[in-house]
Amino acid sequence: MNVFDLSPAQIRNRLILRARRAALAAGTGRQPPARPHGHAEAAAVARLPVIPPVSVAAGDVVQLAKSDYRYADGPLRLRIVRVRPDLSEWYDGEWVWVEGIEIGPDDQDGVFRPVLARVAALRLCRRTDCG
Repeated sequence: MNVFDLSPAQIRNRLILRARRAALAAGTGRQPPARPHGHAEAAAVARLPVIPPVSVAAGDVVQLAKSDYRYADGPLRLRIVRVRPDLSEWYDGEWVWVEGIEIGPDDQDGVFRPVLARVAALRLCRRTDCG
């Protein structure tokens, strides 16, 4: 393997490693920074999954405003079939995937749909709230 087989990031990392080894060997005690501040440093941090605390379960009916779920086309009433925290762990506990049956304005069951919903908006639907 020669230097032409390495990416720029690999070359940079090898140079940093050599500079650290040289500093340790010289006994200066001062080491060059590991990486520049910014997104490269954030990417190196291991991300711990966050399971959102959801207060609804299968069989519950929720009312979601247009701003409370992704890819919305208007308000949505949903009878929850399943909450998917296993798929939701990368949304910082603010969003959760739920699967359910859409309920129409005439209280008839509609289509099955998965929804990425805001956790704060998942409240049980009362007759006064849902119409």
